[in-house]
Amino acid sequence: MKDMDKQEELIIANLIYPLLKDLILPKINKVIKKFSIKNVDEKSIEANFQSYLSQRFEKFSVIDTLVFPNKQTLFKDLYEPLTLCSYNEQNKKMEIKIAGYSKEFLPKYMRVIIEDTAGMGKSTITKKIFLSAVEEGACIPILIELRQINKDNDFLKEIQNQLSPIGKPISIDLILKIINDGQFVFLFDGFDEISKKDKEFVVKDLHKFIEKANNNHFLITSRQEDSLVSFGDFRKFNVRPLVEKEAFSLIKRYDNYSFKRISKELIAQLKNNKDESLKEFLSNPFLVSLLYKSFEYKKDIPIKKSQFYRQVYDALFESHDLSKEGYLKRDKYSNLHIDDFEMVLRHIGYFTAIENKVEYEKNYILKIIEKAKKYVPDLPFKASDYLKDLLETVPLFKMDGNNIKWAHKSLQDYFAAKFIWIDAKENQKPILKKIFNDHENIRFSNILDLFYELDTKTFNETILLWLLEDFDKYSATAYTRLKNIDKKLLKTRVENTFGNQSVVVITKQEDYEVIRIGRREDASKVFLYYKKKVNELGDFDGSILYNYFENPKVIALVYKKRHYQYSPILKLLSNRIPGFAKYIPHKVHLGKLNVLEQDCAYLLNDNPKNLLNHENVFSTVNDIIPSGYTIDYDYAVKKYAQIKSIVKKAQNNDFINW
Repeated sequence: MKDMDKQEELIIANLIYPLLKDLILPKINKVIKKFSIKNVDEKSIEANFQSYLSQRFEKFSVIDTLVFPNKQTLFKDLYEPLTLCSYNEQNKKMEIKIAGYSKEFLPKYMRVIIEDTAGMGKSTITKKIFLSAVEEGACIPILIELRQINKDNDFLKEIQNQLSPIGKPISIDLILKIINDGQFVFLFDGFDEISKKDKEFVVKDLHKFIEKANNNHFLITSRQEDSLVSFGDFRKFNVRPLVEKEAFSLIKRYDNYSFKRISKELIAQLKNNKDESLKEFLSNPFLVSLLYKSFEYKKDIPIKKSQFYRQVYDALFESHDLSKEGYLKRDKYSNLHIDDFEMVLRHIGYFTAIENKVEYEKNYILKIIEKAKKYVPDLPFKASDYLKDLLETVPLFKMDGNNIKWAHKSLQDYFAAKFIWIDAKENQKPILKKIFNDHENIRFSNILDLFYELDTKTFNETILLWLLEDFDKYSATAYTRLKNIDKKLLKTRVENTFGNQSVVVITKQEDYEVIRIGRREDASKVFLYYKKKVNELGDFDGSILYNYFENPKVIALVYKKRHYQYSPILKLLSNRIPGFAKYIPHKVHLGKLNVLEQDCAYLLNDNPKNLLNHENVFSTVNDIIPSGYTIDYDYAVKKYAQIKSIVKKAQNNDFINW
C-alpha cells in the first residue's frame, strides 16, 4: 500500500500537478471571474480534478488481460502502437500512428469516430490517448464508457460523478461553464455497447452534450453501427490491421509477463505456416493475444477463429497457474466438468448478447446464471459459486469497479454463437430468422460470422437462403421496364439498389466551394436548404455521399436510406464466399454531368420517365449511388439455384430411409 501511495505521489507531482497548474486552475479562475460566481471553494474543485486525473491515470496504466488473467500488467509494456486510417477530401489514404497524443489527430480533426471490428484495439486507443494527454499536458481528457449512460445517468451527470470522487460534488452548471472554455477531449468508448433500450436516449443526449460543449474535441469508438450516420460532421477512421512485424512485436511483448517465454517458438512456427487464414489472426491485436494464449496451453496454431476461442477456454478452465512451477490445477467452486461448465456459459452468452450488454451489476448477472440453470436442470451448482469461477478459476469475466463484465465482447459472441449451434434446437431457425429480420442486426455480426464457421450448412440454408430469396424477388421486378439500357448496366443498378433507397440532389454551382471547403456555419445552411428538398420526397436521414463534377462544377449529394439487415450479412459473405459480394466505394470525382438539372432533387426508382434512368446519365448514376457491400447479380442467381437444390435433396432423408 505504501508503494502504491508513493507511486500516486509521483504521478501527481510529475504529471497531474503541471496539468492542474497550466490548464485547469487558470480555467477555473477565469470562469469564476467571468460569471462572478460566489461561494465556490476553488481548492475543493482543484482537489476533485486532481483526484479524478490521478485515479484514472493509475487505472488505465495497469490492465488485466485474457492472456494473463487476474494478473496486473503495465499498459506501456503491452501497448503496440496502433495506426488509424482515413481518406481525405481528395480520396487519398492517410495514416496516423497513435504513439502519443498526436497533434495530427484530434487537435486537427476535432470530431472523430473510430469504427472497426471486434478486437482491433479501439478501447486500447482511447486509453492510450488519455494517458498521453496527461503525460504530455496536452489537454484535459475525460473518458466515458457509453454503456454507463442512460436516462438516470446522462452525460453531464456522469461527468459530475467522475469529477466529484471526493467531497462535495461540483455543480453541473459550473462543470458546463468550465468545459465550454475548451481544451477538453472527450473520449466516448463503446458506442456499440449501449443497450438497445437506452440507445435512442443516449444518441439524443450525446448530440445535445456535443452541441453544448462544442468548443472541445470529441472521439467516439464503435463497431460498425447504423446510428453513427447521425454524426455526419465526425471524420471516420478505421484501425489499420497489424502488419506481420507489428504482430510479432506484440507477441514478444507478452513474453515480459509469461512464466515460459514462447515468442521465439511461436514466431518460428508462424513464419513456416503458409496458411492464408492466419493473416486475419495476425492483423487483429486481440486475436494475436488469443494466439499467444492458445499456443501457451497447446503448442498448436489453430486455423479457425472458433478453434482459438475453444483453446483459450480450455486453457482457462484447466486453470494452470503459469506463474508457478508444477502447473497447479485449481478446483472449481461450482464442481462442474469442463463441458457442463461451457453448457451453462453458452446460455449466459446468448441471454446477455440479445440484450447487447457486456457489463452488469452483481445481482443482475446472478439472475442470468439462475436463468441459465433452468435450462440445464440436471447440473447441480450454486449461481454464486459459478460466478466466483467466472471471476477467479475460469476468468472469462472480470471486475470493473463495482460491476462485472466479460473479459472481451467477442467471447460473449463466441458462446452465443455456440448456443445457437448446439443448444437452440427447435428454436434455432426462429432465432436466426429474428436476427435476419432485425433492422439493428449489425450488433450480431460477429455472432453470425462465428456461426457461419461453426455450422456453414445451416447458415446457408437459413440466413443465406433468405437473403437470396429477397434478392430474387427484387431482381425479378426491378428495372424490367427499361428497354433501351444495356443489360450489364441494368444488373449493376439492381445490385446497387437492392436493400436501399436514394435521393440524388444536384447542387447549384455557387454552392460547390461552400460545401467542399467552406466554413462549417455556411455549409450547414446550404445543407439545410437541400435537405428541405429531400424531405419533400421522403424520410432519408441516413448517410450522405458526395460526388464532385467538373463540368458543370456541381456536387451530387446522394441521401441514402437502407434496409440495414442486409448490410452486415453481405459484408460477412464478402469475406466468407469470394465473389458473392464486394465493397463498392462511390466515385468522389467525376467528369461531365448530363441531363440532370441543378438545384433539383430526384428520387431514385425504376420509372422509365425518371431522369435518373435516362440512357445518357444511367451509367453516371450507377457510379454515384453505391457505397457499401453489394451482391453480385450473376453469382447470386447461381448460388440461389444451388442452395434450393441442396434443400430439396435434403428432404429425401438418407438417415431415416432404411
